[in-house]
Amino acid sequence: MPRYPDGRRRSFSQPSDARQSAVAVVLRKEQDRPAVLLTLRSAMLRHHRGQLSFPGGKIERGETPPDAALRELGEEVGFPARCVEVLGMLSPLYTPPSNSVITPVVMWCTAPVELSLDPQEVEEAFWVRLDDLLGSAVEQEWELPYGRMIVPHWRIHPRVPLWGATAMILAELLELYSQWLTRQTTPTGEAAGGLHPAARADQQGR
Repeated sequence: MPRYPDGRRRSFSQPSDARQSAVAVVLRKEQDRPAVLLTLRSAMLRHHRGQLSFPGGKIERGETPPDAALRELGEEVGFPARCVEVLGMLSPLYTPPSNSVITPVVMWCTAPVELSLDPQEVEEAFWVRLDDLLGSAVEQEWELPYGRMIVPHWRIHPRVPLWGATAMILAELLELYSQWLTRQTTPTGEAAGGLHPAARADQQGR
């Protein structure tokens, strides 16, 4: 989460009219390690245009968050629901620019898929290994609509930084991944409460 230079963080109260949304956090194996699917949103969209994001959108009447995330995954990048397994959900996150509460739905890719992008919504789609994100977040002071703030972000795209809601969702995913890595390398890692060293560096910028 971005913070003011003095360390304060801007808190947002979720209004009663906030819309409910879901995003698909899709993982697949690359070189025996998980990679996550990211998209570059079209400049034609109303909210978060031209930003790095996860496939997702509004939860329609009668849908659950996984239902909506799977539907949007198919609509935006042509990813069939039969090719993923839903693993669970991360913490809901409120985003003021779109007045939306986002529920991240984590999925595992169970079969090879050739993506087919909807150009009205998605300009690019690509995979990033979680190991490449661990410990590689940087911070800069940016001028945002609510003042100058220090913004943690990743530089994984030649033109667009990965920051904001997508970065906060990834930070939680990386913390869970780091805990898993610690348990693989240290039998007592969980009991000791230790995080993978690269994730500790990321956590300091959250």
